[in-house]
Amino acid sequence: MREHRSAKVRKILQLQGRAAALQARYESTMARIASAQHQAADLRQQALALKFKLSHEEVCQLRRARRCG
Repeated sequence: MREHRSAKVRKILQLQGRAAALQARYESTMARIASAQHQAADLRQQALALKFKLSHEEVCQLRRARRCG
């Protein structure tokens, strides 16, 4: 037999359900952000490693390319 719930109890359950859904969405978004931050850091590290291998002429080319966009 189904229990009758008061309006306040139904409201609490509704609010808790919405809160749980928002928390799950937040955690999912944070996981994607953390992944993107890790990828960005990895790419910056790769670029830095390549930069140390550039010749003088290539360093000049890089500077010009950064100024011109």
